[in-house]
Amino acid sequence: MENCVSENGRVGENMIFCEKLSEYIEELSCTGKELAQNSGLSEAVISRYRKGERVPSKDSIQLKKLAEGIVWTARDKGIQNLNKREVFQILYEALVQEEHTEIVFHEKLDQMIRELDINVSKMAASLHYDASYISKVRTGRRIPSNPEAFAKGICGYIISHFSDERGRENVASIIGVGEKELEEKEDYLEKLKGWLCSGTLAKPDYVSGFLKKMDEFDLNHYIRAIHFDTLKVPKVPFQLPISKHYYGLKEMREGELEFLKNTVLAKSMEPLYMCSDMPVEDMAADEDFSKKYMFGLAMVLKKGLHIHIVHDVERPVKDMMLGLENWIPLYMTGQIHPYYLKGIQNRVYSHLHYSSGTVAMTGNCISGHHDHAHYYLTNNREEAAVCRKNMEFLLKKARPLMDIYREERKKELWDFLDEESEGMERERRILAAPPLFTVPEKLLSVILKRNQVTENEQQKLLNYQKMQRNRMEKILCRSTVIDELPLISEKEYVGHPMLLSMPECFLEKDVLLSYEEYCACVKAAELYDTEHENYQFRLTKVKGFRNIQITCYEGKWCMVSKNRAPAIHFVIHHPKLRYALENVRLPIMDNG
Repeated sequence: MENCVSENGRVGENMIFCEKLSEYIEELSCTGKELAQNSGLSEAVISRYRKGERVPSKDSIQLKKLAEGIVWTARDKGIQNLNKREVFQILYEALVQEEHTEIVFHEKLDQMIRELDINVSKMAASLHYDASYISKVRTGRRIPSNPEAFAKGICGYIISHFSDERGRENVASIIGVGEKELEEKEDYLEKLKGWLCSGTLAKPDYVSGFLKKMDEFDLNHYIRAIHFDTLKVPKVPFQLPISKHYYGLKEMREGELEFLKNTVLAKSMEPLYMCSDMPVEDMAADEDFSKKYMFGLAMVLKKGLHIHIVHDVERPVKDMMLGLENWIPLYMTGQIHPYYLKGIQNRVYSHLHYSSGTVAMTGNCISGHHDHAHYYLTNNREEAAVCRKNMEFLLKKARPLMDIYREERKKELWDFLDEESEGMERERRILAAPPLFTVPEKLLSVILKRNQVTENEQQKLLNYQKMQRNRMEKILCRSTVIDELPLISEKEYVGHPMLLSMPECFLEKDVLLSYEEYCACVKAAELYDTEHENYQFRLTKVKGFRNIQITCYEGKWCMVSKNRAPAIHFVIHHPKLRYALENVRLPIMDNG
């Protein structure tokens, strides 16, 4: 076997983890016991790693310790050209390579259960399995003794519970076929089983468009573009009684716009409540209507009303994300409160409920026949009161899709983060700029003065940095924190300089970093990495986001923070959306 340790510490390409680890051990002429002692891992763990019986998690402390142990062992042998970060990257890439070479049945099963929101206990009872057994299979901890029979049972359950048009659409979206291809039961079974049992998995990208739009969105530019800052909310001395019915798509579009118009004109300042699982595709197909509809919502916000909306999330995740993208400009105002209803509510009927104080609209249709729906608009006091009360009942059954924090809710955000940090097990962040808490105070003062930040603002930021550092120190005492940041060349930096990362401070002022300051901040983060066992700072190969930061408290919530002023934070609770954000992956930077 050729020499696997080169001058820059790289080893042979396209090897799985156990092979690369074994090559390191052979080239260093060390024993597993020596490596165990230098890495702080047990000899038994090293042995299992070499045999391929076990692998560390890509984000684990064990992987970091192993990289350090290899470097220490090399130095004991008189080899000085190994770098801890480079060795870590090589081992990390080996784990990624190993993921790609394994059969991914369990990952596909997990994806199907998650995206279809399948109740595992009910499925297990129907198939006569223990729920814990299915849970172990979907996490890869167990392999079915008869994979063929197990897969057939799973497919049969899915087909029986997702056989209507909407259910087939959801399944078709996951397995990458057209809904029409699943109309016949035999074809449905063949397509689903073939996808579930194939050995490859194309990781779905549900959130890149949403994140890209949020990253590029500039609220100030948007306000100027639609003249939101100069909009005048019309007033009328009185409102005429309304009692109007709408039939067919054309009239229903008119009805929705009429509802928004009456909401704006009404004297009531009560919030606007919206809930609809009506199909949106045929309504949105009219571009002129879409523009007027979004303008109507902008007028509602301009009036000062808050909007409580229950989003329909029981659709393919890709479609859900496309729908949410359109709401980003409105979310940025901080006046939107989004919710969702857990589970599939109804496969036969579709409904619409809008309420805004003295105006109400209701609608219904048979699913799949939106063009024959009936909408009803009224400002009759009794009817509006009943609709409003029903919306209040509905919100009690709903869950927050996300919590949105702007400066006026700063204290609430800080309290939330402090409370959550107490029980945090692992935090992962995708950064737009080097982390604030690792920046030396002297360097931070220089950056702030160069940007002409006032003394009061400087003190405000320094106080926040101290608070953030203290919070991080508490977390690192018991938990792992992983930060990922794109490495940018000086040439690239000229066109897209970074802003100082301080969204939680709500300074509402963009503070630019020079390239030299950016490099100094990166070095400070790398130093913090070496000094704190539970902290990992990684540089990525590809360019990430310039204006947003993603924080994931895995299994509980994710937060997307806008770094550019005005600062805003979206704490996301919905499992599908949270999972998609947790699995945003940026390749680790190869310094070799």
